[in-house]
Amino acid sequence: MTQDSEISIRKIKEAISKSGYLDEQKVIVESGKQGFFAGGNYAFEDQDEHKSREIDFIATRYTDFTFGKTGLYFFVYGEVKKRTKPLVFFERKPLNRELHQVSVPIVATQEFFPNIDPFLDIKKILKFSEIHHQAKHDFISTQFCEIDKNKAQHGNVYQSLFMPLLKCVDSEILSIRKTTIYFSPNDPKYFLSVFQPVIVISGPLYAYDIYDDSLTEKNYILYRRHYASKTIRRTLLIDIVAKDYLQRYISEKLITTYQALETSLKQQMGQIIEHCLKDRRIQDRK
Repeated sequence: MTQDSEISIRKIKEAISKSGYLDEQKVIVESGKQGFFAGGNYAFEDQDEHKSREIDFIATRYTDFTFGKTGLYFFVYGEVKKRTKPLVFFERKPLNRELHQVSVPIVATQEFFPNIDPFLDIKKILKFSEIHHQAKHDFISTQFCEIDKNKAQHGNVYQSLFMPLLKCVDSEILSIRKTTIYFSPNDPKYFLSVFQPVIVISGPLYAYDIYDDSLTEKNYILYRRHYASKTIRRTLLIDIVAKDYLQRYISEKLITTYQALETSLKQQMGQIIEHCLKDRRIQDRK
């Protein structure tokens, strides 16, 4: 190998290390190690512009309790971003009316049971407020900034970080909803799909506590974002995760949430099917 080729290889590796490609691949590998089916560069159609876009990765996990009859599907959609400028999220305690679980996106064979109880839904039956990691988190962030040359600003961060992810999750929800058949008493089936948007940050990540004006480096931040356009109107809870925390995040939050949902759904599947049947009987009598 010549000296010129050695220098060329070194420069290539330096350029790659400065990009986000390796971080994306490491997220996919780590997700696979922990039991997810993971892949990179997941494509979807932009609902507003009607052209193909992509996010950095998708990771899925599922359980068929009875094949073709009942099951749980967990979809993780993510962006991986390498940043040198500090990102600061303003954290506060959620207000009593801000129930986190309301913003956890799902698609179910039947989500609501209005004829039994106007306030009864599948999230209450499965106790999302107690078992989903986002619903249990003590803080919420709804605003952020990037620090650039002693200035706090948005720059193009929103467009590059959040917009593709929001549009992808919305597109996936609509697509899976089209293929999820509504409950039929003649052929009882029940499937639940849960969607999890994630942004992995390689770089300085901080939370600003608005109560005591403290600034703390964080591994995990729960961020809520609303998006509205002619074709989309959706609010999402997004996990903001420091790259160095990724392994623990997958095991302590994603897998723990998945296993809790899996256990709860399996234990209560009979009751859920009965709720579906009862709700339909009441509706038919009206």
